[in-house]
Amino acid sequence: MSVLAMDADERALARASVRHVLESNPPSEVPGALLAEGWLELVDADPASAITVLGEEAGRTRSSAPVAALAMLWGAGVTADASTSVIVDDIVLAGVGAQRFVCVRDDGITMVDADAVALSPINGFDSTLQLSKTSVDDRRSETIADAATAARAVAAGRRALASEMVGAVEQMLTDTVDYVRERHQYGRAIGSFQSVKHRLADVKVAATAAQAAVRTAWEIADGPDEVTLAMAAKCLAGRAQRLASTHCFQVHGGIAFTVEHGFQQWVRRGLLLDLLLGGHEQLTRELGHRLLEARAVPRLPDLR
Repeated sequence: MSVLAMDADERALARASVRHVLESNPPSEVPGALLAEGWLELVDADPASAITVLGEEAGRTRSSAPVAALAMLWGAGVTADASTSVIVDDIVLAGVGAQRFVCVRDDGITMVDADAVALSPINGFDSTLQLSKTSVDDRRSETIADAATAARAVAAGRRALASEMVGAVEQMLTDTVDYVRERHQYGRAIGSFQSVKHRLADVKVAATAAQAAVRTAWEIADGPDEVTLAMAAKCLAGRAQRLASTHCFQVHGGIAFTVEHGFQQWVRRGLLLDLLLGGHEQLTRELGHRLLEARAVPRLPDLR
């Protein structure tokens, strides 16, 4: 599959368009607004660029738009519309106003109308993400795809979530660099301290590795290693998010603990994104088992 086929100017236009949609619409209306802007046509022409740009911009703006759900619909071969959402691991991804649900499970994919689904909002660590627990009346569901298609849908969702975390990490890093340039101790900007430089450099390296892993996962999204590489991309993105949450939080000092400052919102969002479709620690163990069983290493990311 051709990956990130847009040139720099085209990607800049796509980013500007997506960012405008994310910032000018409530999360529940983002799918419809994206479709009105021609996002489906962009996905058909260049799915890697379309979904990666959407994920990264949603991460940078800390949007609650259903990025993973849109990616999973594409992976499942279901035409996205403003009234369809996705259920996976008994969690619905932004199901407010949905009229039908695509249920992705290990053994296949089913579709069910909204009146056969009971939703219980999850008002916990980050309620702004609008997740809900679900109970589905399977007697009223219709099977629409097999287990192989379900695996492809999950892989697409993991690539999207990885991009979303990369975007969030890049914004956390940008905000933190601005802060350490302005914050002074002992007559010097704290950004000039070697320990601060090292911490932020570690975050940058982790974000770059995760971005490269996403790119590699898209390059062979139709190949036999699709599931493995999507898992690897999400692992590296989750690790980058955890590193950013730790190091960026630390160099902010005590102010990062305050609600008024807002940095803790990045930490909350990142932790939840990491846990969706498998946290990076869980997926690392699964990857290890896969590699041992296969006795082969898939293609590694190109870091050039």
